[in-house]
Amino acid sequence: MIKKEVLDILACPLCKADVKLEGTKLACINPQCLCRYRIEDDIPIMLIDEAERLCPKCNTQRDWLEERNLLNCPKCGCELNNRI
Repeated sequence: MIKKEVLDILACPLCKADVKLEGTKLACINPQCLCRYRIEDDIPIMLIDEAERLCPKCNTQRDWLEERNLLNCPKCGCELNNRI
């Protein structure tokens, strides 16, 4: 379990919004981002390329295009860059 003090200082590495604990994952509270990060042995894995990156429009896993700092949905084309 992640301590509240740690949770209070964590932010989504993509959009910098706060995260909240949802079961066994940390979820970004930004409705445009919605990245979810797993927790292993009480350590949050805050890596964009390993996150669940569901599209807010069609609920499809978005691709992380690191060279462009961009999330791109292969189904509906929705894009999100890390400069929200």
